[in-house]
Amino acid sequence: MRALRCALAAGLATVLLAPTASAQQSVPALPATSDACLPAPQGSATDVPWAQKQLAPQRVWPVTRGAGVVVAVVDTGVDSSVPQLSGGRVLPGIDVITPGGGRADSDCYGHGTFLAGIIAARTEAGTGFAGVAPDATILPVRVATSAEKDKPGALTPTGMARGIRAAVDAGARVINVSASTTAPSAELAAAIDHAAAKDVVVVASASNGARDGDPVTYPASYPTVVAVGAVDAAGARADFSQTGPYLSLVAPGVDVVSTGPKGPGHWQGSGTSYAAPFVAGTAALVRAYRPTLTAAQVKHRLEATANHPAAALPDPGLGWGTVNPMAAVTAVLPAEGGAPAGPLVAPPAAQPPVAAPHDELGPVLAGVGVTAVALLVPAMVLASRLMSAGRGRRWRRARVVQVVPSRPAKTG
Repeated sequence: MRALRCALAAGLATVLLAPTASAQQSVPALPATSDACLPAPQGSATDVPWAQKQLAPQRVWPVTRGAGVVVAVVDTGVDSSVPQLSGGRVLPGIDVITPGGGRADSDCYGHGTFLAGIIAARTEAGTGFAGVAPDATILPVRVATSAEKDKPGALTPTGMARGIRAAVDAGARVINVSASTTAPSAELAAAIDHAAAKDVVVVASASNGARDGDPVTYPASYPTVVAVGAVDAAGARADFSQTGPYLSLVAPGVDVVSTGPKGPGHWQGSGTSYAAPFVAGTAALVRAYRPTLTAAQVKHRLEATANHPAAALPDPGLGWGTVNPMAAVTAVLPAEGGAPAGPLVAPPAAQPPVAAPHDELGPVLAGVGVTAVALLVPAMVLASRLMSAGRGRRWRRARVVQVVPSRPAKTG
């Protein structure tokens, strides 16, 4: 039997790298083990993390913050009690692996909560971290609880397929799948076709198999899916990030920061799992601002407005480039035929300059002042010279020079 390599970003086990110079040192790295519940994070990102600085989604928030768009996180569930995700912004969700179903707004493993934070964590006092689309709504769909494929509830292509279908049927407009398998699956392919038929954007991580020979992964390689690889703070492809002709985009995926379960604070991790939600959040911004665009048009817009690398496109390692939230929302693309966007944010009305009241006396006084100065300066100079001369003769009377008329000159 062909070995199944299916995981949340190449095996629910997190890819951890040595911290980079830009890493947030106050935020702990995700534990490398994947067979136990993730504890509450013990650190917090007080400053803006490098990924949020580079993508700068806040530049487009005056136009759209993703309100009204439901983004499904097909993963391990999402902890709705996390402060930056609380307040009804995480729906009860759907559990497709537990017999009898149930909710998915809790998260033992923490992987789904991390993804949801990158997509839609709200701004909060005391931290510079926030999601790409902080007003979007998260629909958690639990399809896995363990990284060990032999344990009950493990992630399988069938589970992913059921989760994608459940997300579509529950009204999601964007689906994030930070999972992959190298085994082709008719059920998974059919679920992706179902999403396309229902006009749902599916964003999937490309996987972390570059060091293992870049095997083709699913669902990332299906044509309608937005496949996402990872780059570091310098914009270089992460050495673990999958490459291939199906790669659509890249996004931050090395030492990125997001929320953890069971309380406030943040974790830091690396992997294409964490690159995909940056694109899913951007897709939510686009769908909120340009609701008439089809899923295929949203995919094209994300690719066309990316920061393109200096290479033939699409590049096997970087796709069409790094996702650009601002351009993805605001760029005008002729190929869309002038599709109407959401309401524009009008700038404040220009105010005419306030004219000072007419002053009739001021110019007169100014003129008098100038004339007085013009007369006073020579007088002061003359007085200074007279004073100097007086001191020179010790204030004695000055000599009187008498002028005697001269006699007439003789002629002859």
